[in-house]
Amino acid sequence: MTTELWRFLDSGLLPGAHNMAVDEALLEALLAGETPPTLRVYGWRPPAVSVGRFQRVDASLDLEACRRLGVDVVRRPTGGRAILHTADEVTFSVVVSAARLGATGVMDAYRALAAGIIAALRSLGLDPRLVERGAPVGPAPAPDPACFAVKARCDLVVGSAKVVGSAQVQRRGVVLQQNSLPLRLRPADWEPIFRRAARPPEAAGLRDVAGRPIGCGEVAAALRDGFAAAFGIRFADAPLAERELSRARDLAPRAAVLSG
Repeated sequence: MTTELWRFLDSGLLPGAHNMAVDEALLEALLAGETPPTLRVYGWRPPAVSVGRFQRVDASLDLEACRRLGVDVVRRPTGGRAILHTADEVTFSVVVSAARLGATGVMDAYRALAAGIIAALRSLGLDPRLVERGAPVGPAPAPDPACFAVKARCDLVVGSAKVVGSAQVQRRGVVLQQNSLPLRLRPADWEPIFRRAARPPEAAGLRDVAGRPIGCGEVAAALRDGFAAAFGIRFADAPLAERELSRARDLAPRAAVLSG
């Protein structure tokens, strides 16, 4: 019996608009039947804020502060709230068909993909769990534009702290899920950028919950092994195809909201 083959792609550090464009190009390539499912890990240079597909930028961010601090602002193809991406983070995306996940909706896909992330975090010595959340009881707090400031449905937590921020889009049966896995959270860095109340985040970085240094390479290897074990697959390292590169170049200007 042949083991299913997925592509593994480590893009390194890229500008934010290019990162968003590559993820969208991966989605289009799988839709067209040109590529296998893909797990991609990447970082950000320079730092950037990614905002959700439907998020209001002016209500969420101080763009002048972003410009002054040299922080790019980009629009994700997925939903969710804003995330400040720095060097202390591993970002990863997964592009796969909903049918392969056995998913009939967005929340099903979150639950299915959580299996790979949980396996990866366990290999790093953590004890993560998936928390299903219903509607809040009592008055809702004021909206917060920052993803890691609040918990949402199908969160992955270690203890009581959210450790992964995930957002998703589905097109014609293909899932793109983008995930932020901070090694360290610095809420003080949010203050000049996000238009939010100064309340403590309900999240923590991997190094904080693990109590030890964890590097980006270690996390990338754990994600690769975790997804392979959870889905019974194997990975092949493969770069972007020329058509994907060309499409990403075309899409990047659309993703850019503010760039230095």
